[in-house]
Amino acid sequence: MLKRVSPVDMGLKAERVTVKDGWEISMAYAGEIPRSPLFVADLSHVPKWTLQGPDLDRMRPAGLSMPAKTGMITLERDLLLALCNPRECRIMCLGDETPVFEETAFTDVTDAYAAVAVVGTRCFDVFSKLSSFDFEGRFSPRAASAPVEDVTCLLVRIDGTDGVPGIILAGARGYGHFFADAILDAGKEYSIRKAGWERFSKWIAGASAEGKAEPSGELPKAVVKR
Repeated sequence: MLKRVSPVDMGLKAERVTVKDGWEISMAYAGEIPRSPLFVADLSHVPKWTLQGPDLDRMRPAGLSMPAKTGMITLERDLLLALCNPRECRIMCLGDETPVFEETAFTDVTDAYAAVAVVGTRCFDVFSKLSSFDFEGRFSPRAASAPVEDVTCLLVRIDGTDGVPGIILAGARGYGHFFADAILDAGKEYSIRKAGWERFSKWIAGASAEGKAEPSGELPKAVVKR
């Protein structure tokens, strides 16, 4: 089997590893602090697709409901769908069962994109140093194409287990190590720690069932089913 290597190097020795589709996934790292209030995890191995076409509102990829508006997401059966614009959406598989898309409208971009998650109440402070886009106070879940240190990325905000917020970043593979370094540097004053896939999985498993907005907002709810 072809060995696939993440573009994100956490610089820690994996304590436990699982292999899937050629990826060696670090479930936990030696010396990892399991209760750190802010952590970053590598999601580069997560299967990812873009779906493009003029009639996205009529499509239900893998049975997922298509969000009604740009910037909204659907999270169902560990599949995340973010509507980027009326003609394009992104799909990520955050669980174990990977769907198969054979239609030409789908493009597998797993190896083309690095991805990381920053989880904890201070995730907004971290990204305020790296991007002009402000997620704090906006409805959640929420997605946006926004620059991170001048590199355009897909950013997804989700509230996970116990309502703890997190932001998933997906960007061009070649910037993977740069993203990790920038996030760790920006989060240093908030005691950010590195975490394996297992901790991320526990957080995403409790993603809130409904979106929420500021009391003054009239923003639509995202479609989220667990």
